[in-house]
Amino acid sequence: MIDSPLHTREPASTLRVGGACAIAAGVLMATAAITYLLLPGSQRAAVGGAELLPSVAAGHALLTAEFWQLALVGIVGLGLVPALSRLVADGAPGLVRWFANIAFVGYAVTAVSYFFTMGRLPTVAKAYVAGDEPTRAALLALWRSSLDLQAYWQFAAVGLFVLLVSGLALRLERLPAGLGVVGIAFGVLNLLVPFGIGMWNPSFISVLVGISIVIAPVWYVWVGTVLWRRADRT
Repeated sequence: MIDSPLHTREPASTLRVGGACAIAAGVLMATAAITYLLLPGSQRAAVGGAELLPSVAAGHALLTAEFWQLALVGIVGLGLVPALSRLVADGAPGLVRWFANIAFVGYAVTAVSYFFTMGRLPTVAKAYVAGDEPTRAALLALWRSSLDLQAYWQFAAVGLFVLLVSGLALRLERLPAGLGVVGIAFGVLNLLVPFGIGMWNPSFISVLVGISIVIAPVWYVWVGTVLWRRADRT
């Protein structure tokens, strides 16, 4: 069973590392949000391949910067999971461990997927622009480069973990009430993303992205600050 963060020195280090990782994730999410707003409309979320691929072939420096930032969020997110797990582990040990493992996979898939997309998407875009009509038709069916096309791991898996931890933290009074509410909202938002992609509703996806631009940096920085301060008191 995961130890309580209040009883040994080792979890204090875990909380501190997790806090630093969460703050880093928040900063990266904030800069990624700014980068996203600077992207051409043809390279934003929910844009079809026929519009996106020629745009990427013409230039993709900002989009690559966006992918780098989101990939790094996946990497530092791996450091956040153990800290949040230890904070509420005594509330539901089995569920916390299970959902933490799911979140580990979710953050790892996020990082790998964005790195993979960075390498593949520009190549596909160039082939689309240079290709004939049959080639373009084939690429339109296969252009998506994500390893998680429906976003079950990148969003839903992480969302489930955040939702569980936030709910337990509220019940156990381990996090400020406002942070717990923001965490629940953030978790629900992540869970809605696969539905938006599954229905392929561009308007719905755009709304989710817009809300996430605000909530994600706030939650990560806030929870990171709380974890860091909690470590100092342990």
